[in-house]
This record gives sequence, structure tokens and C-alpha cells, in this order.
Amino acid sequence: MKYNPNEELTNEQLKELSEDDFFEYIDSKAVYLKQFTRPLESYHTKRFAGVGAAIEGRYVTNEELESAKKIGKANFNARMEREAKAAEELGGDPKYRDPGIKNIKTNRTQWFD
Repeated sequence: MKYNPNEELTNEQLKELSEDDFFEYIDSKAVYLKQFTRPLESYHTKRFAGVGAAIEGRYVTNEELESAKKIGKANFNARMEREAKAAEELGGDPKYRDPGIKNIKTNRTQWFD
């Protein structure tokens, strides 16, 4: 049984499903919902590592923090690449495409003439 976001099953209908159909439904729902998520960046991965360790009653090790930083940085870089690719497909930044814009002020000291 496949998940349909327009017609979700009620709790009673889920209880009537066989075990295989139930897990297939849950897996297809997870695939559908995954398209609306974004991987965590380093701040959140480090935070979850700390919370997980606190729940277990221990401190976070340096290796765990470094691992969380690497995961977060990889997720951030992947997101930046996707955003750069999307911006390029849309034609890039409009201030660089518009021929009427001659002076692009990128530094705060350039704002005051």
C-alpha cells in the first residue's frame, strides 16, 4: 500500500493493515516526507551529539564533536552547492545581469559617497 498525502489513512485503517502493508505504507510516507527536509548543519549536529550524551548520562568526547562538525560541514557544503546550482539555472544574481546597474557596492565603506 502506497502513501497518498491527499488521502491519509486513519488510525483504525492502519490497525486493519497487515504487517507487510503497514511497513510499506510507513516507508512510502517516509520517502514522501523526506523531500521536505534538509540535512542538519554543524551547529545542530553538535547540539544533538551533546543532548544524546547528556541523556545517556555522560559527557561528549572530542572525537564525537569532531565527527559532528565534519557531518555538519559536509551537509552545509552540499546545501551551498545545490543553492549555487539553482541560482545559476535561474540566471545568477540579478544585480550582475542588469546592464543598468553600474556600481555594485559590496563594502560598507562604499555606501557613503
